[in-house]
Amino acid sequence: MEKPVKLLSVGAFTLDTILRLDTLPAHQGKFIASDGVQIASGMATSAACAARRLGAEVSLWASAGDDAVGDQLVAEIEAEGVDCSLVRRVAGARSALAAILVDAHGERIIVPFYDREAQADPDEL
Repeated sequence: MEKPVKLLSVGAFTLDTILRLDTLPAHQGKFIASDGVQIASGMATSAACAARRLGAEVSLWASAGDDAVGDQLVAEIEAEGVDCSLVRRVAGARSALAAILVDAHGERIIVPFYDREAQADPDEL
């Protein structure tokens, strides 16, 4: 039997709020989404989940605040089978968030928030 691939995914760990609209806003105002979802994401996190679903043993190296959002992020990714023991939880920091508006054609606007205190320090790796 072959050993599974082992992968360390390094990078972004965000709580994405994805809202679907018919068209992207061109001016200020209130716009009602036709659908919405919140998911743990970020490019490294998404890659980690995809690799795990393909059978790899995956660990995530990222940073999150010690807030409720960080708890939610870790729980969601651990439920995918990704090892989060290397996720650095930063006391007093806020976890990363992103608001993503997607139109009917797949065009999108992404507005991320990263607390500087929670960002991964390369020296920690």
